[in-house]
Amino acid sequence: DKGGRVEAFRVITLTYRLDKFNEAELAQLKELFKVYRAITSMYYWLKRLDLDTQEALKRAKEELPYYWRNVLREDSALYLFNDVDAMPRPKKHVLKLPLIDTLHPHHGAYISEQKLVVRLGNRARLELPIPERALKWLKEREEEVAPLKVQKTVLLQWRPEKDPNLKVQIRLKVERPKPEPDPQFLVLIDLNSRYGIIAAFIVSNDDRTKVLEVNRFSPPNQRRRKEEAKKRQRAIARGRRGVNDILLRRTLRFDCSGWLKEVANKIVKKAIKYADGRPIMVRLDTPSDKILRHTPLQGTMTSFKEVLENLCNWYGVYLQVCPLPSRKCPRCGSKLKELYRTRHVRVMSCDQCGLKENRDLVPLHWWLKRLGLPAARVPILPLPPPPNGDPR
Repeated sequence: DKGGRVEAFRVITLTYRLDKFNEAELAQLKELFKVYRAITSMYYWLKRLDLDTQEALKRAKEELPYYWRNVLREDSALYLFNDVDAMPRPKKHVLKLPLIDTLHPHHGAYISEQKLVVRLGNRARLELPIPERALKWLKEREEEVAPLKVQKTVLLQWRPEKDPNLKVQIRLKVERPKPEPDPQFLVLIDLNSRYGIIAAFIVSNDDRTKVLEVNRFSPPNQRRRKEEAKKRQRAIARGRRGVNDILLRRTLRFDCSGWLKEVANKIVKKAIKYADGRPIMVRLDTPSDKILRHTPLQGTMTSFKEVLENLCNWYGVYLQVCPLPSRKCPRCGSKLKELYRTRHVRVMSCDQCGLKENRDLVPLHWWLKRLGLPAARVPILPLPPPPNGDPR
């Protein structure tokens, strides 16, 4: 949030095998990385030690093409060295910094005829084919925020000690006025480490509130993955390597970040489709910091919040992040008690007024009440029968 305006980013990553380049191109690319990283590392350490950076800037002017020097210009949006003192102290003297520049015909890289053209200096160029699916993705991202201007940046990373391939990121950035709250169309998102992510889509007018749909997104089955990893480890211990090595690496490498991005994207896209041009308000119901601290859900919540916030800013959707009661009756204010639970639902009950509702949807009633909107029906969804036919 910058003075009533917000920024949002979308990123696509492409990977290229270096053995597909000819020897001359590969030698020029390696030389460019070598010189660039030596000079930017020199600039970093001079800046960190509060010394004069002119020597590094002089070398950059002499040895680097002008389009790869923007990361050293303090007046450039691509400047890499703001708040150097706050950065973690690197273990190595030469930093493995990526090449960064604006994606434009007059800069270090540009797109021409389904190819990413990278300038290596001395009129040398490296042409990287862009898959048709990636070009389509870039076009769609620009069209969905039109007429806003999209700023494009290209980032080239090569770290042979970790990955022999060249990775290219194309980053899209858009800036827009901060969305204002307008409860014409509502989306409530509740995140729970065990029960997954719940998203309710609501439309409300002066006399009626209607819940259009409630979606549940189940988290990845981590227990099953751990069991699978142990199975592969036992097979390897018995000498059955090969495919078991590959499957073990894939199993252990898995994390839920991709799943969180996919879920956030589905929720925002569905909200835009339902709203049909109306303003959208999204509320992320989060547990309090005291409950979250030192739990597995803390990292998940932080990651999901960042992804959701970026998507809302990209599409111009108002987002509010704060907790709502789930153990307090929205009708009379009494304490709710858990009547019973099934695999996916915890049914809460109020002894004072008789309210019965899915605990994950109790915050929805509180949100409508605080917005001054008509109440939704109770229960919002049919409650499952109690286990063994008898409530606890």
